[in-house]
Amino acid sequence: MNRTKAALSTLFGPTALVTVLATLLITGLVGGLAGCARKADDAPAATQAKDAGKLNIYIWSAYLPKEVIDKFSAQTGIQVNFDVYDSNEALLEKLQSGVADYDLVVPSDYMVKILVAEKLIQPIDHAKLPNIANLDPRFLDKKFDPKNQYSLPYFWGTTGFGYNKAKLGTLDSWQAIFDAKNKGRILMLDDMREVFGATLKSMGKSLNETDPAVLKQAADLLKKQKKLVATYNSGDFANILAAGDVDIAHGYNGQLAEVVAKEPEKLAYVVPKEGATLWMDNVCLPAKARNVENAYKFLNYIMEAEVNAAIVNGVSYASANVPAKKFIAPEILNDPSIYPSDEVIGRCEFLEDIGDTTTLLDEYWTEIKAQ
Repeated sequence: MNRTKAALSTLFGPTALVTVLATLLITGLVGGLAGCARKADDAPAATQAKDAGKLNIYIWSAYLPKEVIDKFSAQTGIQVNFDVYDSNEALLEKLQSGVADYDLVVPSDYMVKILVAEKLIQPIDHAKLPNIANLDPRFLDKKFDPKNQYSLPYFWGTTGFGYNKAKLGTLDSWQAIFDAKNKGRILMLDDMREVFGATLKSMGKSLNETDPAVLKQAADLLKKQKKLVATYNSGDFANILAAGDVDIAHGYNGQLAEVVAKEPEKLAYVVPKEGATLWMDNVCLPAKARNVENAYKFLNYIMEAEVNAAIVNGVSYASANVPAKKFIAPEILNDPSIYPSDEVIGRCEFLEDIGDTTTLLDEYWTEIKAQ
């Protein structure tokens, strides 16, 4: 999120993004974000009690252009309200609370499996989504959700780091985020799995390492690194880098690609040579969704080729929609930081559910953040 063949077969045969927790309430002609759905007639009665003309979304930040939302609302009259989260764990906690009132959510690969196991999302009725035919088969039927019973791919990408190449020269290793000469000029994602993942990769280990001894080594490294870190931020990391407040920003490729494109002589994005996270975010329908039919309408809408391309052109993340490619701006399609080569993909891997080991990581993460 390194097995060369495994990563290639997983993607062809992920983050983000991410913000300081904020709540955005959009009223009037405003539309929604991504989600997956299930048969409305399979839902319990309480679930079918719906708010006519509404859709409630819980999603990563910077994941849908306003004009796409507005067009959906104008076409359907559906009002979309949405909140944003900054990590998959925050999404999980919200759904576990039992008080969440959302119709669509957008978890990453490994989190889909967890949400299914906890019965927090419900099956999708593929028959209600004719535009599902537009999805690239390479992104379907992954092991975290065989046959896509509970999820459909939205975006995919990598987690590396952006940096000031005019100041630091060319960087190609995770060692840069542990280099004392960069003290106070490093930004890390405020995301436990991603931060541990980068550290484990720097050690030559898998993102999904479960050996307690190895994880303690990683935690010790992160405790030492804490004094080098200016901030942990999962929402504005790209803008903070562009503003010159840090020289290295750990983050997701799409947002970083946008700022790099504006200052290519100054900034760069890299997937480190040790490997990194290959992620895929997916749309899903929470088990307690009330506005199921509106969710289906929106999901089918964002799978239309031109609509999907408009989303990609607005947020700079790679799509799993085949016919959308002919409408995507060439500078995005040809940008290797957005659509990486097979060689880059080959040294990446997906994050996976690591079971009870998550508890150990959470304990270490709490200690690190409390320093």
